[in-house]
Amino acid sequence: MVKNDRRSALKTLACCSAALMLPSMAFGKMFEKDVPRWDESFDAIVVGTGYAGSAAMLSLFRNGVKGAIMIDKMPYLGGNSAYSGGSLAASETPDQAREGIKDSHALHYQDTMKSGHNLNDPALVKLMVDQSPVILQWLKDNGVKFINVGRSGGHSVRRSHATGVGSYITRPLQKKILDEGGKIRNRVIMDEIIYNAKGEVVGIKVREKYQFNFERGFDENENKSGQVKYYRAYGGIIVATGGWAADLKFRQKMDPKLRPDVLTTNHLGATAYTIEKLMSDGVKVVDMQYIQSMHVTSQDEGSFGYGYRWITKAYVYGMMVNPKTGLRFMNEIADRKVGSDAILKMNEGGKNPPVLIMDIDGTKTVDLAQLQRGMMVDAVKQFETMDELIDYYHINKKPFLEQLKRYNGFVDAAAKDPNYRDPEFGRNFSDYKGKFIKVEKPPFFAARPGPKVHHCMGGVKTTIDCEVYNDKLQIIPGFYAAGEVTGGRHGYNRLGSNAVLDCCLFGQRAGAALARRYDKLRSI
Repeated sequence: MVKNDRRSALKTLACCSAALMLPSMAFGKMFEKDVPRWDESFDAIVVGTGYAGSAAMLSLFRNGVKGAIMIDKMPYLGGNSAYSGGSLAASETPDQAREGIKDSHALHYQDTMKSGHNLNDPALVKLMVDQSPVILQWLKDNGVKFINVGRSGGHSVRRSHATGVGSYITRPLQKKILDEGGKIRNRVIMDEIIYNAKGEVVGIKVREKYQFNFERGFDENENKSGQVKYYRAYGGIIVATGGWAADLKFRQKMDPKLRPDVLTTNHLGATAYTIEKLMSDGVKVVDMQYIQSMHVTSQDEGSFGYGYRWITKAYVYGMMVNPKTGLRFMNEIADRKVGSDAILKMNEGGKNPPVLIMDIDGTKTVDLAQLQRGMMVDAVKQFETMDELIDYYHINKKPFLEQLKRYNGFVDAAAKDPNYRDPEFGRNFSDYKGKFIKVEKPPFFAARPGPKVHHCMGGVKTTIDCEVYNDKLQIIPGFYAAGEVTGGRHGYNRLGSNAVLDCCLFGQRAGAALARRYDKLRSI
């Protein structure tokens, strides 16, 4: 009871804080009576072509809604999803069983709620973890190929089922959509959601042939390009437009610490254009102040870059030190929020980035092509001896070598006892194909992690079937949302690879829910 009361209190405080930070907006909905004409009519409209949008569109088709269309404002498909990590968190899977990984939905739920500081919506999280193996199989059935099961920070065990890159998920789904006669259009931006007199969503106002401005920091509200059209949606719409980590002004309103000079992993199209419109329409939003930085990116690259693949593995099979002290300063497998905060605190001023180190055995866990890409852009470097590495990064040698010896001792202890935690930071250790990997065999590899703004935990409040609430907590008929544009799934902080699960599961559910509404309307 105490825990529940504490969670309610924290949630209340968080919502109050968010409300104070939200920009003041005059509500200005567009109604059907203001539409001069309907240029085209569809059974359903999906806005956004990433994980959530693609899953929603395919779900619509599989549930009998064939007259649907999926649109994207960008000249390319997939948004952030297409070049994100492409790993899906799933528990109790056949893939885990084959590798002898002991996991449970209960542990997955516990990890997710812990990272979210129990501010997550428990019903949404439980649904996510319980359905995770189903979504994994659904993706496989639709042409997605998974290559291994890794471990992302904050997860107690290896449960991140990797594809290699996000486009290896979005492209197979989009191919299925097109093969089945679906319509996908680029360079179409949604400007308005159109309601009828009953408050039901009946369509959208768009601009076709939209020319996105790729200038960093450009206010998308100033972009007037494109030709205005009105799309009728008989069954409703699904908004899956993603987050706004690349919107320098809006994200700083939500979190004042996110200055314009802080880089992001997101593509430039990740703006607040849609979420601001939804808020002005009186759509309920939650957790808007929680914006996550990701610490698997490189200090030596802009945007997402290429080094993250090696860095991700090095957190699991390597060690990270402060070069000035030569000592570890955090649990390398901490979640993204904890990890990013620790690095930013240690590297205050940006002149002392940490050094993350892995030996040849650890580096063999990285796909060779991904390693080569990271090395090609100098985000990952190779050294024939440890002394060479120490000299290059100006690491405080004597304490570092003592730290290295202690670290390798921790790995030896973990190989004997699966419940072992290192006495410095409480870290546990994962084996790779039955072997626990130390940092001892040359050549050695290293990188300098640098956190970048990555994921927006907050967004539209929905039901478990992705129905959208208004500010009065009433469901808006015909309006569904899925993916990063929604809130409630991750709370204070998102665990890596839970986003792909979130997007694909709720995208699928949004499509199924809209299809049920469409069938009901047709029967009247």
